[in-house]
Amino acid sequence: MQAVQELSERLKKIGYQVRLFQTAAQARRYLLEAIGPEETVGIGGCMSVKDLGLDQALRQRGNAVRWHWEEEDANAARRAANAADVYLCSANAVTEKGQIVNIDGFGNRLAATLFGPGRVYMIVGKNKLCKDLEASLDRIKNVACPKNAKRLGLQTPCAVLGRCTDCSSPQRMCKATLVFDRCPGGQRIEVVLVEEELGY
Repeated sequence: MQAVQELSERLKKIGYQVRLFQTAAQARRYLLEAIGPEETVGIGGCMSVKDLGLDQALRQRGNAVRWHWEEEDANAARRAANAADVYLCSANAVTEKGQIVNIDGFGNRLAATLFGPGRVYMIVGKNKLCKDLEASLDRIKNVACPKNAKRLGLQTPCAVLGRCTDCSSPQRMCKATLVFDRCPGGQRIEVVLVEEELGY
């Protein structure tokens, strides 16, 4: 708990808006209140959003939701998500210094968080906290990517072996890496910290 609270204060000092919740249910309620029913919502590949059931709840109340996992034309959905009013995603890892680290295969989440939707909510469970950048990259490549690759049925070495081999597979998930040292573009990114495990 103390580590998450300390991270919250650090993130505020480097430009982020931050909300801290003890439970995933509290975070879910907050996000549903923060997002207006008339707003379009884009989602980056995000097990945390799925864990919270946000996609279903937003659709049920009438929000237009664009998520490439659930649409036939995935690339069109990625582009539409990047032009939405609000963007929901997670972080693959966050360091004690407040560096936010994400790795993508297509880069759509990286693009949207850098510059795109007017508001970005980045959902971070306590399992994403890492000591430093090196530990973050290790966590992403040897924990998050293998689990995601297996879940998606990809034919990558990490899906089979459960660890990164720095492969050349065309289905490789870790093709682009983005490290936020500070919050870009003012305070358009709000980090939603949850003192429970969420996603990979």
